[in-house]
Amino acid sequence: MSNALSIGQKIEMTRHRRTPFGHDGEGKTYVSQLTDIKENSLIQIAMPMEGGRMFLLEPGEKFNLYFYTTRGLFHCVAQVESRYRSGAVYYADMAFLSELERYQRRQFYRLNCIVDMAFRLPEEDAAPYSGVIIDISGGGLRFNSEKQFETDAQLKVSFRLTTGGAEKDFNLLARVVLSNRLVNRESGYETRVEFVDIEENDRESIVKYVFEEDRKRRKRERNPKSKKLVDFRSDGKRSDS
Repeated sequence: MSNALSIGQKIEMTRHRRTPFGHDGEGKTYVSQLTDIKENSLIQIAMPMEGGRMFLLEPGEKFNLYFYTTRGLFHCVAQVESRYRSGAVYYADMAFLSELERYQRRQFYRLNCIVDMAFRLPEEDAAPYSGVIIDISGGGLRFNSEKQFETDAQLKVSFRLTTGGAEKDFNLLARVVLSNRLVNRESGYETRVEFVDIEENDRESIVKYVFEEDRKRRKRERNPKSKKLVDFRSDGKRSDS
C-alpha cells in the first residue's frame, strides 16, 4: 500500500453496494484527500466534500475508494472505522476490506483549467482552428471556440501540458460528445469531446498532469499567503497579479 500511496493524494469515494454481479459503484461521488497511512491497512482521510459542503461519514459505512497517483488510478473497498476532529479539521479512519489494485475506467476526474489548444477535422488540410481547454481528464476534454460541431464528429486536437517539470505535446483523435452555444454570449461554443484510441502512456501523462495541478492548488489553499490571484478575463485568457 505504501508503495502506491502517498500523503496528499486525491481520493474519490462512492458508496459500496453488493449486487449479484459484484459491487455497484454508481451514485454520488465524494472528494477527499489522503492525510495519513497507518498500520494494519488503515488510512486517515480528510472528511469528504459534496457540492462544496462537508459530508460526514458514519462508522460502519463501506465505500469504493479511487486513488489518483502518479502510477495511475488505484481502487479498493474500505470501511469507516471512526471519525474525529483535530483542531478545525475533521478526519475519518478507513480500514481496507480489499486489496489495493490498479483500476481502469472510462470516467476520470476532471480538472478545471485554461490551456490553449488547436483543432481541425481529420479530412481538412487547412490551418487549424484555435480554442481554449476549460477542463480536462484522462478520458477527454471540454473547450471553448468559435465553431460548433455535430455529435460524433471526429477532431484532431493538439495541446501542450507540463508534467514532472517537462513539457509534452499531445496530438490526439477525439469524438464530439456535445457542442452548444455558450450561455449569455453572442458568439462562441462549448464542446465536449472524448479521446479515441488514445495511447496508454498519453492517458497516464494527462492523469499525472491533473494530479500534479490539483495537488498544487490544494497546497495553495492550505497556504493562502502564497496564493497567486488569477483573474480570468471575458476572452478566456487570464491575467495574473
